[in-house]
Amino acid sequence: MEKQGTKKISFLISSFRAGGGELQMIDIANALVLRGYEVDLLVLAMLGPSQSLVNEHVHIVSLQQRRLFLSFPKFAWYLYKERPSILVSTDQYTQLFSLFAKMITRVPTKIAFRVGIVFSDMMSQFYGKDKLTPFLIRRFYKKADIVIANSKGVADDFCAMTGTERSRVSVIFNPKKINEILSSSNEPVPEIFVMKKKVPVIVATGSLRLRKNFSLLIRAFAKVTKTIPARLVIVGSGRERGSLGELAKSLGIEEVITFVGYSKNPHAYASRADVFVSTALLEGLPNSLLEAMICGTPIISSDCNAGPREILAPDTDYRERLEKGVEYAKYGVLTAVNDEEALVSAILRILSDPNMRARYADLSKKRMVDFEFEKILDKYEKALGLVKK
Repeated sequence: MEKQGTKKISFLISSFRAGGGELQMIDIANALVLRGYEVDLLVLAMLGPSQSLVNEHVHIVSLQQRRLFLSFPKFAWYLYKERPSILVSTDQYTQLFSLFAKMITRVPTKIAFRVGIVFSDMMSQFYGKDKLTPFLIRRFYKKADIVIANSKGVADDFCAMTGTERSRVSVIFNPKKINEILSSSNEPVPEIFVMKKKVPVIVATGSLRLRKNFSLLIRAFAKVTKTIPARLVIVGSGRERGSLGELAKSLGIEEVITFVGYSKNPHAYASRADVFVSTALLEGLPNSLLEAMICGTPIISSDCNAGPREILAPDTDYRERLEKGVEYAKYGVLTAVNDEEALVSAILRILSDPNMRARYADLSKKRMVDFEFEKILDKYEKALGLVKK
């Protein structure tokens, strides 16, 4: 591959809160700086813990506003003055923001979208009375110059929703720094988790939001504990923390559930789990699941709209979905979305079968070779037009 001259690449994120999409953007920005590109990272407000992860050579530009529309003049001026070759964004609000700024400033900057979730499901389930954002997405998203989807399911949905030709959308899996994750997975965690571990441990990680469906996991776990003793560890923070704690208390299992809160190193927990569980209602390509697999942890995941099937059952039709029950797939276990009994069954089986756990642990690590960071970054360079193909 041949670089087409030094280019300025700008990334736009809402904040430094630790969302999967934002972390992915930071990782890619850091890597491109190391490959010799000039990189700016624009952020609406300097909020959140992930600022510390930004490489010192990435230029952070704060728009100094918590509300998107208030930062528009400063952002438009940045775009007009700096004229980066490419501007990359990863959520629906900053993506619309980018398009409108380009339309007003008429700069030659290419607008690139990294799309990491199935928008149609997101809007139907969680947008409520917000009718404007879905309308704007359908109306304007086809104007993006470059679109990178993190799974085939996400790409299909994007095209169906926006009228974009499928040939214009690149599918590139989330890149993972395998050696770094393996190293961090060996770091210490609280003593109660490891030193006094006497029962199987289930770990789940992610922001505590409705779409992650932790309430289903807690209800299923309560039924699991009626058959075998176990502990559930949930790593993450979010607005659902209070209601999830109340649910655990109402089920009488608060003593065997640990809410860790936000952790800079969820890998240390995932690597020590007997099984990692994801119960998400919708995904794109779940980072937490990929990182647990790198740690060699057996996986149980909901067979949601996009992502888990492409990871765990790549030889099947990625458009298939379980309507009920369990599928013991090649690289992990899939359960139908919101099927509580299927989840209970899958957890009980994998916790009671050490041979199955060992087999899936080994297969998890083998699968993750396909997500190695440098290999995937090469694909990003091509898709963004930074190198000759």
